[in-house]
Amino acid sequence: MSSNDPDTSEDSSEVEDSTGGKELKADEVYCTSCGEVIKEEAEICPECGVRQFSGEGRESTDTGRGSSGGLPDSRVYELQKLARKDVGTAIALGFLLTPAGYWYVDEVGLAVLNFLTFNYLLLGFIIVPIHSRKIIKDARQELEVHGETW
Repeated sequence: MSSNDPDTSEDSSEVEDSTGGKELKADEVYCTSCGEVIKEEAEICPECGVRQFSGEGRESTDTGRGSSGGLPDSRVYELQKLARKDVGTAIALGFLLTPAGYWYVDEVGLAVLNFLTFNYLLLGFIIVPIHSRKIIKDARQELEVHGETW
């Protein structure tokens, strides 16, 4: 029987060691990387330096989507706004007036740059329609990958 007693105590110490023997407080969670107990609000573990994403509160504040979507609400909104634009219109605008093609796909910075550098007189009428089409297609693809509708 004495041989069974140490086994029992070893088993109980193993369970205690696996949890660290620490009770979690209401505002504490385990680090997703090293398992150290950290504050729930912590974005980065002070022990290992890994950014934390698994807490319910963190996901809802960081992404605005919870665990279902994976993309922040603002990013989904911007992608949907782009994905709903007509590719034909983007190509036509990019060909006829290159800055307007970029403006149409919400690339205001590129539109201004295109205008100021006179790119619309050079190769802009070839490059901008192709790039505008790619911007719209990429937005649609990113939404599909994350299970969002456009």
